[in-house]
Amino acid sequence: MILSSAPTNRLALVSFLSAILTISSFCLGFVPIPMTAWVCYPSAVLLGSIALASGVASLRQVRANGEKGRGLALLGIWMGGLSILAVTCATTLTVLALYYGLDYLKTYWPQFTP
Repeated sequence: MILSSAPTNRLALVSFLSAILTISSFCLGFVPIPMTAWVCYPSAVLLGSIALASGVASLRQVRANGEKGRGLALLGIWMGGLSILAVTCATTLTVLALYYGLDYLKTYWPQFTP
């Protein structure tokens, strides 16, 4: 077994750690505590963007310098990108549900009032 003495790229670690924080922030947005989504979703997008950008930069540095951390960088890129996509989908579905739900109430509520 050959052990590599190359150091792990710091941006790869930053990418991985911010991706972990992104996932935890996104999951906290689903907690049934009022107003958590207003704080957690924007922070998930911000942290996901950091994970994505630092992961791409880390891949370039790993290739150029021969450092370790390619897997961490790829994991940060994937988790950051997917969480940004998930926040976008959840926000879009929430807005559509509110819009059509209010439209439904405006249309059918007068039937139920005496």
